[in-house]
Amino acid sequence: MRSVFAGMLLAAAVASAQSIVNPARLNESLRSMQPAPGERPMECSVTPIRPVLNFSLRIQAGYTVRVPMSQYFGAGHTWVQLARITPAAGDRPPVYLGYRTRLPDVPKTSVEVDLGGGYLLGEGAYDVHWAMFDDSGRVCRKQWRIDARLSRKERKAKPMMQPYTVAAFSLVDASRAAPPPPRGSAPLRITVLLHAAPMSPRRTHFGAADRMMLLGSLAALMEQLPGAAIRLVAFNLDKQKEILRQDNFQPEMLERAEKAMDGVELDLADVRTLQHPLGHLDLLASLVNRELRADPAPDAVLFFGPRTRFLDKAPHFAMPEGAPPRFFALQFRPFLRVAAATLPDAIGNTVASLKGKVVTIHSPADFAKAITLLQRRSP
Repeated sequence: MRSVFAGMLLAAAVASAQSIVNPARLNESLRSMQPAPGERPMECSVTPIRPVLNFSLRIQAGYTVRVPMSQYFGAGHTWVQLARITPAAGDRPPVYLGYRTRLPDVPKTSVEVDLGGGYLLGEGAYDVHWAMFDDSGRVCRKQWRIDARLSRKERKAKPMMQPYTVAAFSLVDASRAAPPPPRGSAPLRITVLLHAAPMSPRRTHFGAADRMMLLGSLAALMEQLPGAAIRLVAFNLDKQKEILRQDNFQPEMLERAEKAMDGVELDLADVRTLQHPLGHLDLLASLVNRELRADPAPDAVLFFGPRTRFLDKAPHFAMPEGAPPRFFALQFRPFLRVAAATLPDAIGNTVASLKGKVVTIHSPADFAKAITLLQRRSP
């Protein structure tokens, strides 16, 4: 019962997206985040999450909340979370973030449920006032200070947010849209072959954290290639299938890519896949050959995602006449203890056979270096 109920609650929480709240819509007590007279406490514990630079090259911070569900019973319960994040310098106003969670029917239980929230920050210090309200008028409150700083190595990554700024988690931000190429110049044509798979080769579940890491990193990559004409092709080697192909891919289409990834169920294997144990190599060959024959040809082809299928030999390719596109592989490997990840994999071998460059990424700073390498080596 614990796992089933916790899973239902997690699904409800994920469905309620966090967003920035206009302070003009809040009354004075909510804007000040001060306790109201006679306020009844809700039983819960809050733990701040320290700020870190994530793979979208933004500082990420947040909190986790543990709530004993013995306080609730039946249907119709809701939680509303509100956070006021105030930059400690720069004369910037506070930013309010909030979201609502509708609870499923709550049985009699002693389960304690964990949930949380997060936000993106520029460098600097911030004061956080947080509160969660339930439908019966009870409130849980917490205050803490954030010091969002980069290490010396991370400073080379050029974070995407200005100091003392706050943003909600979002794949799309119109203010970060890439500018058009200079008038009269042809845009750089890049094909991104996105391997939609878990970061760890040991996992068979392609979860939300893996998807958001890939898409957040893709969003950061697009920001660093302003004006580029990008073709996105998402695929999964274990399923031996292409799941999305989109020419002229734009940042506002990232949610479309997320939905395509939602359908990747690695726990299930169809008969066709089992009958073709080397079908993943056929898929790789098909993806590459299609780019080699494309008209107009891309300037660069970039494999993007985790390593997988170790010790496989690369397919053979017939190179076209003229200058072929340059091939790259940005391979994420945040799980350093996975021994198999030190072995050559199918994608890396494929790019190497095409005289391309393979870059292994362990940290956001490595990712920033890889983007610089791509910018320098692309036409």
